[in-house]
Amino acid sequence: MCVPKNADKGVVNNQTETWKFKFDKILHNSSQDDVFEYCADEIVHSLVDGYNGTIMCYGQTGAGKTFSMLGSTANYKYRGIIPRAINKIFSEVGGRYDNQITVKISFVEIYNELMFDMLSSVPTYEQTGTDITIQDDAKGEVHVKGLTMT
Repeated sequence: MCVPKNADKGVVNNQTETWKFKFDKILHNSSQDDVFEYCADEIVHSLVDGYNGTIMCYGQTGAGKTFSMLGSTANYKYRGIIPRAINKIFSEVGGRYDNQITVKISFVEIYNELMFDMLSSVPTYEQTGTDITIQDDAKGEVHVKGLTMT
């Protein structure tokens, strides 16, 4: 998909000449099950094998990020990525009798370039959004300092 420069704004308008987008897949009117299967299933499976994983939802207000991540409690089939991931993690862990596995989780919301700890005992409306920082360590691993991990 290519979006051409808007000529109505003049020749010199500091706008990129063209925007090019490449999509791996468009999930139009997809079920929550399809979204989980395509976007999160492989990541969740890798977690139980000892890999770190991140599932991030990005987009404009009203695009459906919260519904995709959390879903709805009104009907079991509408549960989102997070409850499905938790269910799959514990199902996988429960089936590995030969291993001792520790599961830890953190949950951060990034809103207007501020980060909020969704598992903190401090309500999000009392958080400043600046208490959490992203840092690299000497090994090149990324850590989120100040984020609750339970």
